[in-house]
Amino acid sequence: MNLRVLGLTLLLGSTTALAVDRKPAVEDFVGIEVNEPAATPQGTEPLFNLEHDLNKMNEAQVRASHKKAPVFRPEAPSMGVSGYLVVVAILGMPMVSSFLILNHLRQKAKAESHSNIEVLEKYRKQKELARAKDEQKKAS
Repeated sequence: MNLRVLGLTLLLGSTTALAVDRKPAVEDFVGIEVNEPAATPQGTEPLFNLEHDLNKMNEAQVRASHKKAPVFRPEAPSMGVSGYLVVVAILGMPMVSSFLILNHLRQKAKAESHSNIEVLEKYRKQKELARAKDEQKKAS
């Protein structure tokens, strides 16, 4: 009983000791800091000539319309020899593993059958010797 009370006390004491040192993950702020960009003084703003840009865009569109549109012909992605080897290796893995497992099981069964045959031959020889002894006892 004392051991249970001691264990419970240690468990509660350790959890409260660890909880005392916990602090929030994010520092709390009192207010919001706003960084306002400095305004550019009037009269110093850069001027843009949008008409010049529009002329360039129109010329590019005219050049693009004169070119023949490329015909989209979907092609099958070409795999090199290494790609085919990877596919064959992945698809061949189950067959190779099953062949190896079956080969191992065949060898194991063959070894067991050889040992069983040897045990059977020994048993037959012992039976024949026992019969021969019985026949000798019956004959005499």
